[in-house]
Amino acid sequence: MADKETLTELKDFVDERNRSAGLVDPYACTITEGLYAWVNASDTWVGPLADDESANTKTEIDALIAVFAGLSEDLESAIATAESSEDAD
Repeated sequence: MADKETLTELKDFVDERNRSAGLVDPYACTITEGLYAWVNASDTWVGPLADDESANTKTEIDALIAVFAGLSEDLESAIATAESSEDAD
């Protein structure tokens, strides 16, 4: 199997997993809020420190989402490079 085909299959898999996890959904903000909102939920822990920890948790979650989204973009670049390499042959 050619590099381009392998990379395309991998990108399709990554994109599907990102979609199924809700990471590329236009409503992903709701999903993200659900992941960090418990940090300062009224029935567990509230106050300025809880607000700070919630903000820190959101930052970390956003960074993780960026990694998964970036993986798809990196694969897209690799596919383009593989295409140009195949065209040169």
